Amino acid sequence: MTLLAFGDNGLVFFDHDFSYISIICSFISMFIGIVMAQSGLDKIFNWEGELEFITEKFSKTALSNFSIMGLIQVTILETLSGLLSLFGSIMVLFYDDESYGIIGLILAAGSFSILMAGQRISKDYDGAAALVSYFLLTMIGLFMYSN
Repeated sequence: MTLLAFGDNGLVFFDHDFSYISIICSFISMFIGIVMAQSGLDKIFNWEGELEFITEKFSKTALSNFSIMGLIQVTILETLSGLLSLFGSIMVLFYDDESYGIIGLILAAGSFSILMAGQRISKDYDGAAALVSYFLLTMIGLFMYSN
């Protein structure tokens, strides 16, 4: 039984082969999954505070009448993308199934795009800038899954 060995194409850990690409995809999915699941679940468990924040943030924009609908959509999208990404991080390593990780990252990219639009519309340019690194990591993850 091999406890740990390094090969040209991957890592052997307890006689299970892990390709380096799968390891990278798993960690990217795990990272994005943590970010998105935490954000979505925070919105669920702090609904009133989130709704108050969003309502105030968009009060002087064309989106002022859509605050609750937008919050519902973003909450669902973030939570779903986070949970799928986390599940995908396990599936890609142990079952060679990339589909959950890919779907999770696609939903995360959509969520980041919606959040970016909201930040720009509300003129929160610092908040918009903070999203760029998450979006880029998501795109790198999708690229890695395609290889």
